Amino acid sequence: MKLNELVNANLSKLNPTDLIVWRYILAHKSECCKMSIYKVAEACNVSRTTVLRFAKKLSLDGYSDLKAMLKIELGEKPTIESTDITKATVDLCKKIGTEIAKQNFTKVNKLVYNARRIFIYSSGFVQRNIADEMMRLFINCDIFIHEVQGPDEFNTILKSSTKEDLFIIISLSGESSSVVEFAKQINIKGIPLIALTRLRSNSLANLSTENIYVTPVTLPANLEIKYQSMLAFFLAVEIWFVSYSQYKSEQEHTGDKG
Repeated sequence: MKLNELVNANLSKLNPTDLIVWRYILAHKSECCKMSIYKVAEACNVSRTTVLRFAKKLSLDGYSDLKAMLKIELGEKPTIESTDITKATVDLCKKIGTEIAKQNFTKVNKLVYNARRIFIYSSGFVQRNIADEMMRLFINCDIFIHEVQGPDEFNTILKSSTKEDLFIIISLSGESSSVVEFAKQINIKGIPLIALTRLRSNSLANLSTENIYVTPVTLPANLEIKYQSMLAFFLAVEIWFVSYSQYKSEQEHTGDKG
């Protein structure tokens, strides 16, 4: 079935915005074969989600399927867009390394070194993986980090926590309601707080004693959504660990406490 036949068969599902997208594609078939979903959305003055929904209303899996149909109709062999993976990898590592190298871990190291107890809370699945890696690494420096499992456990721990303790919160956005509420309660009690978040101003960072910022890097995966690598977060934690191991050695050598 051709694309215009598919549109006619599903016409009852399409709204006026969908028809704007269709009219643009119909008038620019050759161009759309090479355009990303973001470029089509921009050309139609709609969101990427609108273009994706249009494709799905035609019973297609997504915009890539729509492009494949266009190429077939135009007599072109559908191809998977590719990029130089080696260059993408080098660029990724270079960008992440440059950003992390700018960070000064001295203040966060001092907080960790002087803490009586350290608690870590992560706001999602990826964040928990980052927290797990941090706990695994720092145990090599005799630092045991307690993982906080949800609001109830947090409230129980907070009751007995003092200014001698330390909280670490890992959040991509730094804006989730639970994370911001936790940070406010920690802040009220005057307990040190380190936030690990994306590099931008956010509520969690503003409530924290110290911050480690990371910017996720977009990779050219052949998907209909932007794929962001989380490598930067893991690398930041690893560099922090290396930095702390050196800081700890220096403190023990001089006999200082922070």
